[in-house]
Amino acid sequence: MRLDLAGVSVRIDARPIVADVDLTVEPGEFAALVGPNGSGKSTLLRTVYRTLRPSGGVVHLGGEDLWRMRPRTAARHRAVLPQHNQVGGEFSVAEVVAVGRTGRKGALDRETRADRAAVDAALDRVGMLWAAGRLMSTLSGGERQRVLLARALAQEAPLLVLDEPTNHLDIGSQLHLLDLVRSLGLTLLAALHDLDQAAAHADRVVVLRDGRVAGHGPPLDVLTPSFIEEVFGVRAHVGPHPITGRPHIAVAAPA
Repeated sequence: MRLDLAGVSVRIDARPIVADVDLTVEPGEFAALVGPNGSGKSTLLRTVYRTLRPSGGVVHLGGEDLWRMRPRTAARHRAVLPQHNQVGGEFSVAEVVAVGRTGRKGALDRETRADRAAVDAALDRVGMLWAAGRLMSTLSGGERQRVLLARALAQEAPLLVLDEPTNHLDIGSQLHLLDLVRSLGLTLLAALHDLDQAAAHADRVVVLRDGRVAGHGPPLDVLTPSFIEEVFGVRAHVGPHPITGRPHIAVAAPA
């Protein structure tokens, strides 16, 4: 499903945070938002997962105005893995993932076989079916994040929005999660803090600076050493990764 942002602006307490952002994510494409702290990445994502209404512009999903959709309809079209997600440790893994089915049921509807099958399928897809009966409090950080991804997948939505999904994960869990996300075949929009991860996994990067798009396109076309130094204030080496062959970015403090 195609996502289009046209002239999206956000003001908070009369202060401009995001200004006139145009962005298109094609069906099945992985687009990564990158930029310095405070550049507006999370704010822009919040307009897509409907927690912050744009002060200007429009967000279209599949040709429809996302903010004119009913909440239940929007939940069927886009799923979210937010940056800050507190889930009570007293809930089981299966209970947490079942929350993702809410948008496909009426308020008083009971769980169906289809719901249970969707929960199991989502857990199996992220390699966590074995933990369905476990309490969230017993899982590692990487395992918890995979469960939360399974909750998003249980919505069966064609667009997945991720806000810095690798935060607080060890390096192995970070790489596993991004490889997993990339393999899903969904339309993906993710805010990523790590330029190397964005270059290695995304089809396209969108660089935000001071709330505006400073550059966009295939990672190696946009993330050049000179551009990285201009936007992020660091020296950079860009080339193929010596192990994977994927685009690789190494950075160092300014000279």
